[in-house]
Amino acid sequence: MKKYFVSVCTAFLICAQIYGQDARKSLDFIIVINDNIAVGSILSLQIELVSERGKEVIAASYYPGNLSLTEIDYNKLMSDSSKAVKLKFINYEYTGQNQAAYNYDIEVKREWLRDYFNILRIYDLDKKKYKARYEPSGVGKNYAYEIQSPSHSYRLVEKRK
Repeated sequence: MKKYFVSVCTAFLICAQIYGQDARKSLDFIIVINDNIAVGSILSLQIELVSERGKEVIAASYYPGNLSLTEIDYNKLMSDSSKAVKLKFINYEYTGQNQAAYNYDIEVKREWLRDYFNILRIYDLDKKKYKARYEPSGVGKNYAYEIQSPSHSYRLVEKRK
């Protein structure tokens, strides 16, 4: 009976550990590209964590309004050892029969990920409307972005006309 009890307890602990690793952290996160909420056009989303130990790619999933990753990975992002967090993904845009792919590499501050929600707005500077209004977000980047949340915002300054 004692062996049976130990076996049951061991099996329970192993199952608890396995299921505990699958615990997900869901963040209220909306990605808006060129004034449209990205619905079904975002692929290959990943989070790159730069820490004292180097770079680590963290798998994440996204659907409009939700960015999801494991609880363990979220804790890594929030740790004091993390130096930078980058959200990387590809957005596909269809115009008639043509398809265009846009790669994004957005630095996200840890403080933003603690907020109730975030709205990430991206503007492709290939589009005349946005090229006239914004500067690129970095060298070699052909887009500009801003993020809005209840406690922290990073807003773009428009070009003077």
